[in-house]
Amino acid sequence: MIAQVILNGFVSGATIALMAIGFTLIFGILRIVNFSHGVLYMLGAVIVFYVVVLGGIPYVLASIVAIVTIGLAGWLTDRFIVRRLHGNLMGGAIATLALMLGLENIMWLIWGPLARGVPSIVTGKVEIFGAIMSAERLVICGVSFVVILGLAYFIKRSRMGKSMRAVQQDSEAALTVGINVNRVCAVTFAMAAGLAALVGALVAPVYSVHPAMGTHALFFAFIVVILGGLGSVMGAFIASFIIGFQQSVTISFGYPEFAMAISFGLAMVILFFLPRGLMGHD
Repeated sequence: MIAQVILNGFVSGATIALMAIGFTLIFGILRIVNFSHGVLYMLGAVIVFYVVVLGGIPYVLASIVAIVTIGLAGWLTDRFIVRRLHGNLMGGAIATLALMLGLENIMWLIWGPLARGVPSIVTGKVEIFGAIMSAERLVICGVSFVVILGLAYFIKRSRMGKSMRAVQQDSEAALTVGINVNRVCAVTFAMAAGLAALVGALVAPVYSVHPAMGTHALFFAFIVVILGGLGSVMGAFIASFIIGFQQSVTISFGYPEFAMAISFGLAMVILFFLPRGLMGHD
């Protein structure tokens, strides 16, 4: 029982982490709350469905198409919608909320009310220390960890990653030393959008694909980012697994309908003692 809860928590936490890290990157660098992040996740899953089921293209290639397409959409969103709103919390929130509502309603018109699924590409179950998990979910967990490690290396070692950290710390100082802040922001938004699409592609064969799926994912990303500390990638990573394990415990005790409410309650308790989150800063 304990091993099953732990394994489920790891899988859930890894998936939440990919969503939350993209969300917190945008806040940390662009200083806006991107309410369209969940819709980008949904669109990633939708693209995979259309490309795989209707186009007959292999799942891996379909996932790459989804990531590149949504990443480009993220770049265009920054370039034409939110660039003038960098640092404007209210303006950015309103713009991305409008974008979220617009895209979600368009998808309802195109998609219809029915949830659909993508055929599984990995079958079977795996036993680990007495815990049973589908091979598909373990693949999701493994891919998530590899991507998170790769992203951490990129941010710490690459030239663009160092520029992103500089802009996060002080955008005006970064501008004075020759860093193209607008370019960094556009790359950040594109990267975060691509991460959201990746999560959508990963879960498309596991969960039902429908236009409202992004709202649920956005709630969890928002909880994690607030809990971890706004703008903190490491905080989002740690908070993702706290929420992931909490979800696993709640569902294991037979109360899945209370999982999100308990997540909010847990975040409120922790924020009472740590108002800036686990790794927040001034």
